[in-house]
Amino acid sequence: MFRILPLRSKALATAVSSATKRTLLTAAVSTPRKTLGSNSAAWSVMQHQLPSRAVKANMFAVQQVRTMFIQTDTTPNQDSLKFIPGVAVMTDSSTAEFLDARNAMNSPLAKKLFQIDGVRGVFFGPDFVTITKDQDAIWQLMKPDIYSAIMDFFASGQPIISEGAEGENVHNDTMINEDDSETVQMIKELLDTRIRPSIQDDGGDIEYRGFEEGIVKLKLKGACRTCDSSTVTLKNGIENMLMHYVPEVSAVEQVFDAEEEVAQLEFEKLERRLMNQ
Repeated sequence: MFRILPLRSKALATAVSSATKRTLLTAAVSTPRKTLGSNSAAWSVMQHQLPSRAVKANMFAVQQVRTMFIQTDTTPNQDSLKFIPGVAVMTDSSTAEFLDARNAMNSPLAKKLFQIDGVRGVFFGPDFVTITKDQDAIWQLMKPDIYSAIMDFFASGQPIISEGAEGENVHNDTMINEDDSETVQMIKELLDTRIRPSIQDDGGDIEYRGFEEGIVKLKLKGACRTCDSSTVTLKNGIENMLMHYVPEVSAVEQVFDAEEEVAQLEFEKLERRLMNQ
């Protein structure tokens, strides 16, 4: 039983002010994942919402709490990190890649991530998000904004890719077609069941682009696309496995889109210029 005192009583020292919303962001290091070289962190976001006006002295506060744990994993690419929200990111084992802000307009989450300074690329896997940063950007400064963007998106309930928008790859590249030769079928099966899972563990993906005169043409995505060890991945990993199981395969080559080819040529010119100095 509460007894309301008159305003002139000394017991009532100050008037009840308008309550404000406060958001507490706490970070706690979780148990490291078994993946070699992992750098996992669990973030818990708790939002406490108090009433906007205190009408009575005994009014109860309204509290809303939402929690999400996001882990991070390192990749062979020092400029790329995997963010694992603990929920499904893409459906049907599909993937999506966005290389600039204009390309990301079809995805609410990718669009928000590109608003963070230093973000150069965004890749969505089945249960992870890979962020690629500029070389001079600092992860410690970017991580809080990335955690917040991912958490806010999944709390909103929006689709990760806008309906009817392009950009989603449902791995049609490795679907077996009626006109595929037995060799191509074996290549696609190996890519889908043996090679793709390993590449996705490293925060990337592969896309089958064809098989001509013994050469398998692949496109690397996500963390693998700009990784310094991508050549090693292609030759020592993918090429060796395909040549072992499919004798018709003589080599594996990486292919680029038109914009990527221009960037690659400029990079090679820069390398030659530096070597000649």
